[in-house]
Amino acid sequence: MTLSPQARALRGFAVDFLTSHDPQAVEWVMDPAYKLSIGGHVFDGRDDQYLPATAAQLDQFPGLTVTVHDTILGVDGVAMRFTEHGASVRDNGRVAAWRGITVFRLAGERLSHGWAEEDYFARKRQLKSGLPDAVAAPALAPWDQPVLPPDPATEAIVRDWLPGMLRAAAVEPVLVDGPDFAALVEIDTLTISHMFTAGPRAAAHVESHGRYAGGFVDIDRALVGEPVILRLAAIIDVADGTVSRAQVSGDRLGLHRHLLALQRERKG
Repeated sequence: MTLSPQARALRGFAVDFLTSHDPQAVEWVMDPAYKLSIGGHVFDGRDDQYLPATAAQLDQFPGLTVTVHDTILGVDGVAMRFTEHGASVRDNGRVAAWRGITVFRLAGERLSHGWAEEDYFARKRQLKSGLPDAVAAPALAPWDQPVLPPDPATEAIVRDWLPGMLRAAAVEPVLVDGPDFAALVEIDTLTISHMFTAGPRAAAHVESHGRYAGGFVDIDRALVGEPVILRLAAIIDVADGTVSRAQVSGDRLGLHRHLLALQRERKG
């Protein structure tokens, strides 16, 4: 049984490159012009910007492992929900497990652009407390899913649903502990950075522009209502003409840092 090119590229990223810590794997996994957009930052170029940044994380977590919980394999894109976990040499060997979602565009049989949001807010908490979060069960066959074509009906349903996503019952926040996304921001407008569909499934990265809703316990309540951006990545399932499940990961740490900076500025 042969893996599809889409599955091979995604498995190459999660297993051959990250879990195996083999930088040579990027030669066949990623296009040389590969970009990663994460937390409002863009690492533009596989060798010049992306690899040095990723190597720094692998140096910090020399045993880092990626456990994959869900995948989407589309004609022109792939996506995965995952947990990264390992022990940090910068934090006296403390262990952390942090969750995320990455959405990829493909160029031929290689990844060309990734949009990711990982819960570094939870990682920071774990490395400080020394109490790691549990890792959920892996997907049983993440690389053996069928490659499904784009579906215009799925795309239309998801586009209509996204602006109110944080209040939707179908949302499953990809996080452990602390405020969920609905407690952090009241969305006014939402921009789709990238989206693709594969049959009844979709993957999307969005920027939600709105007002801080007051979810962080260490942020002054005077900042409630301040304009903020919360970046989110999602894997979305459609059934019977509606969104039935949405796994959503977000940049809580970036939002928290922004609000802390405002808080310090106002206190002088």
